[in-house]
Amino acid sequence: MYTDLMCQQKQWDEARRTIYSTLSDEDGQYLCAGLLRDSVIITNLGVGEKIDDQLKAITSTPPTSFNLPAQKPPIIRRNFSANGYLQKSVSLYAQPHFVNRMDSADKARKDFFISYTGADEQIASWIAWILEDAWYEVVFQAWDMRQAGKSVIGNIDEAAKSCARTIAVVSPEYFESKFTVPEWETAVHSDPTGEKGLLIPVIVRPHEIEGVMKRLAYISLVGLDEEQAETVLLNGLRRDTRFKPASKPAYNLNRAKKKPRFPGTIPEHCNLPHRNPNFSGREKVLSVLRESMLHERHTALTQQALYGLGGIGKTQLAVEYAYRHSASYEVIWWIRSEEPSTLASDYAALALELNLPEKEEARQALVVQAVTSWLERNSNWLLIFDNARDADSIKSYLPRSASGHVLITSRNPDWKSVVTPLPVEVWERNESVAFLLKRTGRTDEAGADALVEALGDLPLALEQAAAYCDTKKKSFADYLTLFNTRRAELWNREKAPDGYEKTVATTWGLAFEEIRKVPLAEDLLSLCSIVSPDAIPRTLLDRALAVYAKGESEEQSVDEFVIDDALEALRSYSLIMLDDKFVTVHRLVQSVVRSGMSDDELAACRMLMLGVLSEQFPQDGNDEPSCWPECAMLLPHALALLEEASYDHDDAWEARALLLNGLAGYYYGRAFYKETENLLYRSMAIREKHLGPDHPDVVVSLNNLGVLLKTQGKLGDAELLYRRALQIKEKQLEADHPDVATSLNNLGELLRMQGKNEEAEPLYRRSLEIWEKQLGADHPSVAISLNNLGLLLQAQSKYVEAEPLFCRALEIFEKQLVPDHPYVATSLNNLASLLQSQGKYIEADPLYRRALEIREKQLGLDHPDVAYNLNSLSLLLSDQRKYAEAESLLRRAWEIFEKYLGADHPHTQIVQRNLDKLLLKMQGKQ
Repeated sequence: MYTDLMCQQKQWDEARRTIYSTLSDEDGQYLCAGLLRDSVIITNLGVGEKIDDQLKAITSTPPTSFNLPAQKPPIIRRNFSANGYLQKSVSLYAQPHFVNRMDSADKARKDFFISYTGADEQIASWIAWILEDAWYEVVFQAWDMRQAGKSVIGNIDEAAKSCARTIAVVSPEYFESKFTVPEWETAVHSDPTGEKGLLIPVIVRPHEIEGVMKRLAYISLVGLDEEQAETVLLNGLRRDTRFKPASKPAYNLNRAKKKPRFPGTIPEHCNLPHRNPNFSGREKVLSVLRESMLHERHTALTQQALYGLGGIGKTQLAVEYAYRHSASYEVIWWIRSEEPSTLASDYAALALELNLPEKEEARQALVVQAVTSWLERNSNWLLIFDNARDADSIKSYLPRSASGHVLITSRNPDWKSVVTPLPVEVWERNESVAFLLKRTGRTDEAGADALVEALGDLPLALEQAAAYCDTKKKSFADYLTLFNTRRAELWNREKAPDGYEKTVATTWGLAFEEIRKVPLAEDLLSLCSIVSPDAIPRTLLDRALAVYAKGESEEQSVDEFVIDDALEALRSYSLIMLDDKFVTVHRLVQSVVRSGMSDDELAACRMLMLGVLSEQFPQDGNDEPSCWPECAMLLPHALALLEEASYDHDDAWEARALLLNGLAGYYYGRAFYKETENLLYRSMAIREKHLGPDHPDVVVSLNNLGVLLKTQGKLGDAELLYRRALQIKEKQLEADHPDVATSLNNLGELLRMQGKNEEAEPLYRRSLEIWEKQLGADHPSVAISLNNLGLLLQAQSKYVEAEPLFCRALEIFEKQLVPDHPYVATSLNNLASLLQSQGKYIEADPLYRRALEIREKQLGLDHPDVAYNLNSLSLLLSDQRKYAEAESLLRRAWEIFEKYLGADHPHTQIVQRNLDKLLLKMQGKQ
């Protein structure tokens, strides 16, 4: 029998821990308050008095010596009420002499050594924390054996011998580890009969104990929630004779600072994919991975990269690691990293999850910066960059902090610039067999061994085989027979690929036969095989199937249930991964599907998907940032279809040219000018070949290419294209057609930039006249012409004439467009520049700053258009003698221009000259 004080609320746990009881001899048990060493007495707490007030008073005064009463106090059990007040009075006595019941040898020993394998570190950490929280002293490897220069393996044996008892954290992996055996054997040798209870098995995952340990009483936490597990653990330990320390254990700098969450729980901030219930093996890799994460915690950044063949199981390894150690982290975030678009969006999504102030910020660069800063200020987080291309692609997303962990998966082995990579090989034979048996629920080890031998121990191939055997109720031997037969038939048609694609292709071939029985399943898989494998929008597939059905029969429509059944069939054979918005297909599945299609079938699929993509891909990405998220989502699939330029002149040439133009607009808007140029030339070549050199669509390509060349500073080349476009339009269209006005305006702007103002002015005025007549006085195109004409008049020092043009242009933009449209920023900047030219600095300053704010919000912090605004504002600040701020803006503008346009670009050189002049001013030399 024992006595305690029970609190109904967890906030009283600290008070309860402070007033702890000690086990006595056969005479009974005392209720003790062990504050301030061993000599405190609390008496006669009255009804309505708060226990925490009494404790506070005691801890603020020196200990008081006293003698225990001759009569031992009765055993008293009382409850706290919900508000923390005592319901009845109670007397508490300190017991200053109970520590004498321990002999000197026991005093020097700690209570428990925790023996565990790496697979169970999470639950072992929880057990250790619970025990120390209950005032036991514990030796735990992850807390106590991290000191530099010490041998962990050597210290384990010493630690086990220095503790009174050993707790064995039992799971299937525990007895497979070569390190755990000597740990628990040390306790067994000291207590061969088990009478002393020196070895205590605590079962944390289902496992039948065999051998020497089988005869011992054990504690099982299997199937319990956290509260139940804590009660069972502590009660189980009380059944064994033990002596609680006489005083509070010494503070341990290596112990965990925060109570671990109960194993199996995930942090509040987490977007992990679902855990694979059939995960098997990989214990060595997981152990090395965990050890490397912990060992490197004092480096600039604790991170690890897993690399290997596609289908080798890198992603599943990362998922398993995250779930296995989920209680060690407060944030776990999964980032799809193959494409820049998904990399940036998934990383930025963490801002919304963390409710950062920048979560609604349209400027993605600011959001990314906010997330990185948060990670650098906080600890206990895990970022997983899945399927990253290379180190350069994710470097800017890596926090500069050792307070968290980064895990990278990639097919690329070259990660030494950021971390020593960890290779992921095929499964070891015992892992392959164990997986196949677990996945299918069978016991045929011989059949499984023969099958995994044929499949080359490749995880993805084994998953496919298991799915087929399980679904079709095939034995391993029957599957192996089919595999051997199909392999010869399949690969005799062409040269077998390198690596493991051979076995995977054969395995998938069997699943393909089954999905052909499900309407549209094979068609869906074929469409998925010709685009990017990751995050294929279901809306894109739905539209493609609708077009396909219409082509088959004008009366046919695609029923949603039919599509759902087709997707489910593909998912059930593990050919795709599926969520509510996207479909993901493994690259090797795509390769095998394509290899089984005829040339005509491939061409038909490409033509169909190209048409749908060109229809859905926005064409105004050059000046509408609002469409960039959709562009980023469709971009990888468009690139996959456009990868082979040899297809530019097939039957889908028109859709291909349109899609190329859309991609070019998006790249131009994001200031990726080199990529833009290649796409525009390619699109123009297609249109010229099929439509002739003077077709209106060719003129569109000429104009777009001219805009790009002008931005790149290639003014002579751009002028040739603009003049050719104008000549074609004037020849084919009426003199006052709006498209003619576009060419007039573009050519006029190019001439103004070259200083040919007299030649440019009539072009501007003619374009303005046409737009006002054809589109109305308040059309945005009119405002563009007004802006450009105003710039020309300003260059001619005709400030009075220019100002009303700028004001009218700004009024139109603010009326017709959203308040933070990039065109509004352009107009604000131009008006501010005019005011500055007139010495109206105070009026110009807020216009410059508003323009800069809009540009940064819409385009990002390092866009060339932002650099234009930075340069303009810096000149104003320089005129106001605010040199320090002006210098900072100019240096930032130069870095942006140099990055996107190059050091030799006119804009970069203008900023450099402005910076040189500013530095001379600052030195008083000008």
